[in-house]
Amino acid sequence: MRRIIGGTLLVLALLASPAAAVERPFKLQGTTEIIGNPFAPSGARMRGVGQATHLGRWVNEGTLFFDGSTGPPFPALAIVNFTTANGDELDITVVGTLDPSGTATANFYILGGTGRFANASGGGDFSAQPNADGTLSYTANGVINY
Repeated sequence: MRRIIGGTLLVLALLASPAAAVERPFKLQGTTEIIGNPFAPSGARMRGVGQATHLGRWVNEGTLFFDGSTGPPFPALAIVNFTTANGDELDITVVGTLDPSGTATANFYILGGTGRFANASGGGDFSAQPNADGTLSYTANGVINY
């Protein structure tokens, strides 16, 4: 009887333990509308749509900052929240530079989120190009751990 109880407690403890994060390839592409002036001290709002591995179709909102006190290239920072179709969220920060043509080269960092991305981490390379309509198209390639 003691072995059964001990074994049962061990199994319950193992089942209650959170699963270890697994590193997976991560690819993202999307288009974002810039609302406001990213060179302003408060930055500009951004809102976009796209597709990514592990997220599927997503929408995003965030804030974009360009530092016009130096450069070109200009330092760039984006703080972005991605929401998946089922409501899970992924938070990403992008840090890099913007050249005079409007092309950005950066690194992205995954900072967690909600749902299955609550403790997510990872990062990789990010690039963005301006479109004729004033939006930005971008891609990201790296890893995600969740």
